[in-house]
Amino acid sequence: MDKIILGIDAGNHKAKVVGPFGIDSFKTNVCDWFERDVEESFGPDDMEFEIDGRKGYAGTIAQYEDEFGDGTRYGDSKAHEDTKIRVLLAIHRYLSRYCPHIEQVSFVTGQPIKRHKQDEKEAIIAMLKGRHEIKVNGKIRKIAIDKVAVAPEGSGAFWAQPSDGVIRVIDIGSGTVNAATIIDKRHINSASTTFNFGVETVANKDDLQKIARGIVRNTTKLKWNKSDKLLICGGITEGIAPYIIEHYTNAEIINPTIHRGNGVTTLHPVFANAVGFYAVAKGAFG
Repeated sequence: MDKIILGIDAGNHKAKVVGPFGIDSFKTNVCDWFERDVEESFGPDDMEFEIDGRKGYAGTIAQYEDEFGDGTRYGDSKAHEDTKIRVLLAIHRYLSRYCPHIEQVSFVTGQPIKRHKQDEKEAIIAMLKGRHEIKVNGKIRKIAIDKVAVAPEGSGAFWAQPSDGVIRVIDIGSGTVNAATIIDKRHINSASTTFNFGVETVANKDDLQKIARGIVRNTTKLKWNKSDKLLICGGITEGIAPYIIEHYTNAEIINPTIHRGNGVTTLHPVFANAVGFYAVAKGAFG
C-alpha cells in the first residue's frame, strides 16, 4: 500500500481520524510559537510544528500556553488556516502511528451545514490539496494530498449509521450544533442548519439540560416532528441525550462502528462524523 484513505473531523475541541488501521484523536488547540524557559509536558498530544512558515504549538500544550485564550478558533466555517494546520497534523499523527512509509493521502473532511457553500468548500480544498512538507517535534514529513472532499457535518455522521426514510441528526460540537435532515439518503437543505453555539461557547457548559432546551427550541423552527427518527452524536452525547429524548421520543445515540480484522469495534459517538466521512471517502476514492 502506497496511499491511504481517511475520514478527518477537524473539530474545534478535538480532531478525530478514522482509517483502515484504526482511529486517532488529539486536542486541536493551536497557538503561536515562543521560546520556552521551562519545557513542561502537558499531554501526549503536545506538538511543536512548522507549517508553511508558521511556527507554533498544538495539542494540550496550546490549551495551556496560549496568551490569547485556550488556542481554539470557533465559528461556523472551517475555511481558515487553523483548519489546514489541524488537518495536516491529523494526517501526520495517523501516518506516524500506523503507516509511516505512506505519503499519499485522500480524505473527506467536514464543514458546518450553514457554511457548506461551494466557495467555502473550494477554499478548503485549495488550501489542503497538493504537496506539503511539515516539521513536527523536530521531524520533517512530506504529505501528498491527492483528493479532498468536504461533506456537511451532521449529514456526514448519518453515513456512520445510514438508513432509509426521514432521519434527523443533531451533531453537538464545541463551537456549533449541526441539525441535519436526510430523506432517503439525500440531504435536505430547507430542514437543516447550523446553530452558532456549542458546548464550549455557552455560559454554563455543565448545564446539559439548558443546552438541550436550546437545541430543541432551535430545531422546532425547522418544523421537525417530535416523533421523527433522530440520531444524536458529539462529545457530550451520552450526558445530553436523555434531555433531548424528553422532546424527541424516537431519538437514539449514534454508536459508530469500524471493522478491524475479523471483528467490529464500537466507538464513542464523538467519532460519528469521522466514521461517516471515512465511509463517504471509501465510496468516492476507493
